[in-house]
Amino acid sequence: MNKIRIGIIGMGRMGLTHYSIINTHPDVEVTAIADTSSMMLNMLKKLIPSLTVYEDYKDLLNSGLVDGVIVCTPSSLHHPVCKMACEKGIHVFCEKPFTTDPKQASELADMFEEKGLVNQVGFVYRFDTVFKKVKEILDEKLIGKVCHVNVQFLSSTISKMQPEKGWRSKRENGGGATFEMGSHVIDLMEFFFGKPQKIIGTLMSQVYSEAVEDITDAQVVYANGICANIHVNWSDYTYRKPMLKIDIHGTQGKIQADLYGYKLFLRQENQEKRLPEGWTIVPMNMIPDECPFYVRGTSFTNQLYEFANAIKESRSSKGCSFRSALDTQEFIHTIFENN
Repeated sequence: MNKIRIGIIGMGRMGLTHYSIINTHPDVEVTAIADTSSMMLNMLKKLIPSLTVYEDYKDLLNSGLVDGVIVCTPSSLHHPVCKMACEKGIHVFCEKPFTTDPKQASELADMFEEKGLVNQVGFVYRFDTVFKKVKEILDEKLIGKVCHVNVQFLSSTISKMQPEKGWRSKRENGGGATFEMGSHVIDLMEFFFGKPQKIIGTLMSQVYSEAVEDITDAQVVYANGICANIHVNWSDYTYRKPMLKIDIHGTQGKIQADLYGYKLFLRQENQEKRLPEGWTIVPMNMIPDECPFYVRGTSFTNQLYEFANAIKESRSSKGCSFRSALDTQEFIHTIFENN
């Protein structure tokens, strides 16, 4: 087939990141950009004359220049942008949070499934080298039956008093620790253990923000009685960079993992996998990863290449679908209601 024509809607930090990545895919041509910033559009026209640029995303979607789009707008615009793209028969990769309204998320999941269009949400940790390995270990049942999980996502995103302004201070725009960081954790847990069954308790705390939560704690039950403690804190000033870490306790062993590697403890030697009794420690750079282009880690490249490859091969994406993102959306709202 000819090259896949990709457009990007929203050229902020994530839009620029995604442009730099998807532009390296050998079967992709970035053909159009939409952004409300005239300064950004003028710069793009000057540096990349082959691009067609638009101030209004509707003009891009009506242009006939794209087979798929990467949506990096504020979360409040995800629904109308994705809906129009679907109506035009355009495949969509949408940044998280998918929407901030479960009804909108459900509508989009139904629409894209009905039309058979590729749909993927940017829950990037499904493509992280370490966490893909954790998923493999769990699927092979190397630690036996999983009993309990502790998972934490910590950052210093908000480390001083925040006035009630800007997108991070408004939940409807995707603000708050639960949408911004907790959504990643909830999706990763669904990737590991399936859809959550129920929430036992939730507590949200404000540290520096006036209108949204800075810390969220939830106790959740998954299938087969797996109980998980989820802790999200975007006001932990001891972390220069965000850190996601997980501790999974099973009947035959234990996994401890973060963004830098994992440790596997087995109560008995596994001769088939050549794993000893006790601890096996594997740093991130010792895990095979064939990613061809590194920007902010390999996971961002892996997820966008999967989107492009799904379009090329006329199949569903192996990433987080709109349907799966709906589960995360509904779960987040349950957390809000349970607080």
